[in-house]
Amino acid sequence: MVSVLIPTHNRPQLLLRALRSLQLQLYPDWQAVVVDDGDGSGILAAHSLHDPRILAVRNEGQGQVEARNTALAHASGQIIALLDDDDWWLDPTHLHRVVRALKAQAGLVYRGGYLVLERDGLELERIPFDFKASAQSLKSDNHLLASGTAYPRFLHDQLGCFDPEMADYWDWDWYLRVVGAGYPLIQLPGRGVAVSLHGGNMSYAARLEERQKNLEKLSSKHNLGPLKLKDHRVIAGAA
Repeated sequence: MVSVLIPTHNRPQLLLRALRSLQLQLYPDWQAVVVDDGDGSGILAAHSLHDPRILAVRNEGQGQVEARNTALAHASGQIIALLDDDDWWLDPTHLHRVVRALKAQAGLVYRGGYLVLERDGLELERIPFDFKASAQSLKSDNHLLASGTAYPRFLHDQLGCFDPEMADYWDWDWYLRVVGAGYPLIQLPGRGVAVSLHGGNMSYAARLEERQKNLEKLSSKHNLGPLKLKDHRVIAGAA
């Protein structure tokens, strides 16, 4: 079974899009763990689909990283896949590809996709985001889309949960911990992930100082040296 960890915060319609992309997967043996970190509307949305494979619970901590750790605590699959509530999978064979790759080799599977610029529910632009990542490249840039990553559950048994201290960079921290333990990065072919860029997640300019401090925490933890503050849109060359 694949357990898909989906934290959500007060955007039930976007969550439903993510869950429906999961329901369209041709690989049927999955469990979605939706963790509501907001007003409870995510739990109601998840229940509205009447799919026994979807589990919806309240966050047992506070914030997005703790929500993922809550999801992890409820996950029963041998494989963990990540999917943000405002993202979705474009390829109905995505989980088939993930499972096949991880049966062949234990590591961190990742896949490219598109940054989808949206406004008022309308899609304005799709920006390709598809890089070949390595343990070395991760020391300077995060070239992975969190919603396109998956890995064996036992990695958490070895390496622990996601680190709330890393805040914005919880995912980058996790990738560095995985490759630092000697596990490979495994790239899946094709662009199968859509990452939404919308008003709710494009307010970085108002948080530059906070993000910079979090980036410095990441750098200090992994001895990365000075890092330039950037987001996926900047990395994609579409700033």
